[in-house]
Amino acid sequence: MPEPRLSLVVVNWNTRELLLQLLARLSEGAPFHHEILVVDNDSGDGSIEAVQRDFPSVIALPQPKNGGFAYGVNRGLERATGAWILLLNTDTEVRWEEIERFLDAAERAPEAAVFGPRIVDELRREQISTWTRHRPRDYLPQALFLDRMFATGFPAATETEVDCVSGCVFLIRRSVLAKVGGFDERFFMYFEEADFCERVRRSGAQVHFVPEASFVHVGGLSAAGAAKRTFLAFRESCLLYHAAWHGRLMTEWVRLCLLLGVTLRLCAWSVLAALGRRNRAGLYGSAFGMLVRPGLVGALCRRPREVPAIGKEPVS
Repeated sequence: MPEPRLSLVVVNWNTRELLLQLLARLSEGAPFHHEILVVDNDSGDGSIEAVQRDFPSVIALPQPKNGGFAYGVNRGLERATGAWILLLNTDTEVRWEEIERFLDAAERAPEAAVFGPRIVDELRREQISTWTRHRPRDYLPQALFLDRMFATGFPAATETEVDCVSGCVFLIRRSVLAKVGGFDERFFMYFEEADFCERVRRSGAQVHFVPEASFVHVGGLSAAGAAKRTFLAFRESCLLYHAAWHGRLMTEWVRLCLLLGVTLRLCAWSVLAALGRRNRAGLYGSAFGMLVRPGLVGALCRRPREVPAIGKEPVS
C-alpha cells in the first residue's frame, strides 16, 4: 500500500461514547488514503474493546497506564506512517470536507510545520484557537482579574503565522518530527502543545492558523471525570513550561502570581459557598496547597525533558 496522505491520531481516556461517535463520522466518505490510530490510556470503560469490535480497520494501541496526553500522542506518532499527522480530541466533531480543506491549505504553506483550524463550540460560537507565547509578565494581570483588559481578541480572518494553536485539532507535518522529536512527556496535560510549538518555531519552521477550516470542539468532556487532577495539572504544567523556557527566577515569579490568583479566588468561592452557591473552593484549596509546597519550582527545573526521538523524512 502507498503511504497514507494523513494519519489521524486520537488519544482516549474513558470517553467511550465520544470516541465511537468520532470514529463513526470518520468511517464514511473519506476522499483520500488515510489511517486512524486510537491510543487508549488504560481506560476502564471498555473503549478499546469497542473500537476493536466495531472498527476493525482502526489501529488500536492500548497502553498499560494513563501517562497523560503527551505520552499518548507520542505512542501514536511512533506508529503513524502518513506524511501528515492530525491529532484529534475525542470531543471534536469532524467532517471529511473540513479535514481535506485544512490539509489542502497546509500543503500550500511549505514554510510551516504545525497548523491549527478555527475552533467553534457546539453552538458555533467562536472559541480561542490561537494564542501568543506564554510570558511571565502576563500572570500578574491574570491574578488580579485584569487579563481581559489585555486580551488580543480572536485571530485574523486569513491564514497567518502565530505562536501556538489549540491542541484539540492539531496538524503536524511529519518531517518536522525528525528535527524536534515528539511531545514532552513531562506534561501530563496542558501546555504540551505550547511547548511543542515553541520547539518547532526554534527549529526554523512556522506555526500557522488556518481559519478557512472550522472544527467543532465541545471541550472539557474528557477531563470532566477528574476535575481535581486536571485543575492541578494545569498549574503544574504552567510552571513546568516556564521552567523549561524562562529559568528558575521567572518561574518563581509565575508561581507567586498563580498563588496570588488562587488565594483571591479561594476567598471569593469560600464566601459563595457560605451563601449556598456553587462551590469551587475545594479545587482552589488544593491548588493553594500545591503552590506553597517547598521546593516545587526547584524540582520542576531539575526534571529532565522526556522527548522521544520520533520520525524520519517521508518518502516522496
